[in-house]
Amino acid sequence: MDGGRLEGPRTGAPRPGDRRVTGFLLDTNVVSEAIKPDPDPRVTEFLRDRHDRVWLSVVVLYEMEYGVHLLPRGRRRLAVATLIAGIVANYENRILPLSREAAQRAAMLRARARRAGRPGQTADALIAGTAAANELVVATRDTGDFAPFDVEVLNPWTGGGD
Repeated sequence: MDGGRLEGPRTGAPRPGDRRVTGFLLDTNVVSEAIKPDPDPRVTEFLRDRHDRVWLSVVVLYEMEYGVHLLPRGRRRLAVATLIAGIVANYENRILPLSREAAQRAAMLRARARRAGRPGQTADALIAGTAAANELVVATRDTGDFAPFDVEVLNPWTGGGD
């Protein structure tokens, strides 16, 4: 780690004009799909084929934990919490913190979007800032939510990605 930034995603980072994808930062909807009892096979394939190039943001973990705490106490809440714990364990070395650079990028991206009349959501801006700081592509079903932030996105439900 250098200056609060993980170096993993930057390995083989593209040079100007080179659009090769080096890694993906998952949005919450991709992780949520993956833990469903019957996930979309395109999402499962996307994650399986790129497992070593997939990263999580602490913002996604926050959103998932928040969702758990909204559920009433009981078996379902415990089951979802257990699934999230499994994700955290599986991606333990690929969870990106909200570094200073990511926060600065998120603030700049959101301010630019707001000036253009498209402010976007704070959590999405933080995910976009983390992706930008680490030269990752945001993997999400909600590509429109990230449009105001001018970051590269990919929809695993529609394929592509390399």
